[in-house]
Amino acid sequence: MKSEILEKKAYLLHWMYDFIEDDDEPAYLASDVLECDKILTDFINTLSESASKSDYLWVISQVESLVKTLNVVNAKHLNQLIETDQREDICALIDLVIQNAGHSAEQDITQQWREW
Repeated sequence: MKSEILEKKAYLLHWMYDFIEDDDEPAYLASDVLECDKILTDFINTLSESASKSDYLWVISQVESLVKTLNVVNAKHLNQLIETDQREDICALIDLVIQNAGHSAEQDITQQWREW
């Protein structure tokens, strides 16, 4: 499962970098993608390594924190860092991380906090 999570994250980041290369005046830079990578990596590591991961409410609180942090980062870049495709990939990544922690998400749990 961990390799699937890392593959999903790499795919997501690839397309963020690709946008920078294809746009003459991108709204964000490679350093901003690195910031997003760090935020996602911290979330993945926290959920995979914490003894609290069996507590579903704790997991949801971590998802809420992640989503709110990504809201701030995306807003700094004119809401262009996370476009529709990236939103779908981030949500799929979150689902994989939640599954890896032993839970299931039958609906989009990010929607209540998500601004992207």
